[in-house]
Amino acid sequence: MMDGFPSERVSAGGRLGRNDGVIRSAFGLIRVLAQAGHPVGVTRLAAAAGLPKATAHRILEQLAREGVVERRDHEWELGTGLHGLSRATFQADLAGVAQLRMHAVTRATGATLFLYLQSPGQPLAAVTRSYGTRMGSAATASEQRHGGEHPASAVWRALDQGRLAAEYGEAHPEIDCIATPVALPAGGAVILTLAEPRGVNLEPFKRPLDRTIDLILSDWRRLDP
Repeated sequence: MMDGFPSERVSAGGRLGRNDGVIRSAFGLIRVLAQAGHPVGVTRLAAAAGLPKATAHRILEQLAREGVVERRDHEWELGTGLHGLSRATFQADLAGVAQLRMHAVTRATGATLFLYLQSPGQPLAAVTRSYGTRMGSAATASEQRHGGEHPASAVWRALDQGRLAAEYGEAHPEIDCIATPVALPAGGAVILTLAEPRGVNLEPFKRPLDRTIDLILSDWRRLDP
């Protein structure tokens, strides 16, 4: 350990190809920056990662071109490109655990469900969906997918109110929708929506929708020990 950073020295054992060595060195530098939590100079970074200073500098420059790290006042920190990668990984994990729960609701009710992710400073993202049998005649798949982006949608009402919200034919004249949000510890929220053609009573779906999003997030937390 050096200056509070655990060493990430690359092992001399085994026969690594040049690309393998570069990848391991790059991840060593990224781990040091993640553990530091603040900008670090290249000399300290190289020492903590167990790399020659020139090698560390070259790899950092390559990572900076991809947005993974950024240089600030002659020091380095994690960049926005890595945060985007983390968001994509989170979305993929969330979609994987949500699909079984959402499909089960669709099979039982015939309703259409969408799961959205709202991250600070990012556009609303549709994570996954489960199409019901009654929605095809009311809206196209594209209209259903982008319905949550409408400013009058139940998604934005739920985010604004911090609880389950409904809208009736305002985002799309032939669709009624309810949405329920759950805030994430790191900021932003996950929003689960249920949509039906106009005239279908949505009241019986409200408690099951709240229960379903709780189960989805419980399943996801099991993937993140």
